[in-house]
Amino acid sequence: MATSIWPKSSKARVDRSLSAHSVMGLVISALMFIVCLSGTVAMFEDEIGWWENPVQAPVEAVGPQVAQAAAVNVFEAQPETTHLYLYLPRDNWQRFVIGGDDGLQSADAQGAMTGGYETAWNDFLIHLHYYLSLPTSFGMIVVAILGVMLVAMAVSGLLAHPRIFRDAFRLRTKGQARLVQADLHNRLSVWTAPFTIAIALTGAMIGLFVVVAVVLAQTSFDGDPRALSESIFGAEGEIDESPAPLADVGAALATLEDIEPDANPFLAIVHDPGTASQHTTIYGEHTDRLVYGEMYEFGADGAYEGKAGYTDGEAGKQIAMSTYRLHFGDFGGFAMKVAYFVMGVGLCIVVAAGLNIYFLKRAEAGRGMPRLEAAWAALVWGSPALLAATLAISLLGVGMVSLTALFWLGALALCGLGLVLRDQVKTARWMRLCFGVSLLAAVGVHAVRFTESYQWLHISVVSACFVVLGFFLVARTLSFGRSSQVAAEPSAAPMTSARR
Repeated sequence: MATSIWPKSSKARVDRSLSAHSVMGLVISALMFIVCLSGTVAMFEDEIGWWENPVQAPVEAVGPQVAQAAAVNVFEAQPETTHLYLYLPRDNWQRFVIGGDDGLQSADAQGAMTGGYETAWNDFLIHLHYYLSLPTSFGMIVVAILGVMLVAMAVSGLLAHPRIFRDAFRLRTKGQARLVQADLHNRLSVWTAPFTIAIALTGAMIGLFVVVAVVLAQTSFDGDPRALSESIFGAEGEIDESPAPLADVGAALATLEDIEPDANPFLAIVHDPGTASQHTTIYGEHTDRLVYGEMYEFGADGAYEGKAGYTDGEAGKQIAMSTYRLHFGDFGGFAMKVAYFVMGVGLCIVVAAGLNIYFLKRAEAGRGMPRLEAAWAALVWGSPALLAATLAISLLGVGMVSLTALFWLGALALCGLGLVLRDQVKTARWMRLCFGVSLLAAVGVHAVRFTESYQWLHISVVSACFVVLGFFLVARTLSFGRSSQVAAEPSAAPMTSARR
């Protein structure tokens, strides 16, 4: 018999290796869960961002004259800016935001700058989802790799279940815990499969663009990444810095209304304002297309000069400009946002249940891992609790960097608490209670700071949603605790009688 070249390991070493393997699996699952969770919450980034700093009344529409007045106000406030931005209100985004290289501000219906656009928590949330709070280039690659892994897991999971269609509506809610979790994992995986694959693929495409850009620049553009970017998004050309009157943004908007009445402009950019080279780019939303928007070019006098061709140009351009809206559900109005949110919650449950099944299988085999199981429960319920807690803290004026530190240090602390408690049921219950209390605290702080903003329906609706969810979590947690206590009392009574 041939002798194995692999060194013989003791049982203790094998157990330590398995534990290390489990911890690594827990870390990967935790990162994937946080990406999915933050992306789900970010579906309402616009609504929450406005709620976070509601210093400006809704602005339903902006005409050409108001847009021009706003452009003049920005240029007077930031005369050295190289780009001037006007984010125009839309049906699902009734805000008017303007600014330049030195930052953005809210604007009123007359185009006057009113300030108050800083949203530290919203910025923290987006950076968490896009980059896992890591440096941007590296973080985007890490998130993209997680997206690739999610696609692979979704496809392999579908192939691993030959009775997938027959069992599509079979969901056991009682009985053996592992089978309940398995049904929950499998059914939600099937129901959300198109959504999961779509967002994972587009997320990976967005994230890996940095890597692809480097490779394509080397192979097809003589090592010039700018040439690659210009081939997709267009080039700005040479700059003549000779002074000139500010470009007529209002005329450009009026011209766009004449030539493309269905374009629905949502962003106007003046490049090199106040120079002889200035020109205006207007992004128009086409509700019948998935592209982020068509890009229309105008001269300084508002004369139409052409478009980029994102709606009817090369296939590569159309695909590149369609990934964002498909990934974030930024199409189909508010109903699509709600649908994406619901499916995102389902995806979070799928990820959570997947590791639950692993822990339950080990427990059934007599190799339970109560510490890691409790740490996982702390992460699953503690992450949304930390998001709610950081939201409440941000309303006190805490910045994005501090919020990031609080979230990650808090996540480590909660997982450590789970390791100490060794009880995933108790840990999950405490985390749900913290989640509910944090939501209620956030609304309380907000109501004190921005009392006058509750005259606007949007602010009241967002607060009401937080309050309802917060009270539900608190009430459900407390009632569960009481029912557990009552269930334990009958077993304790006979023991007391016997001792007497």
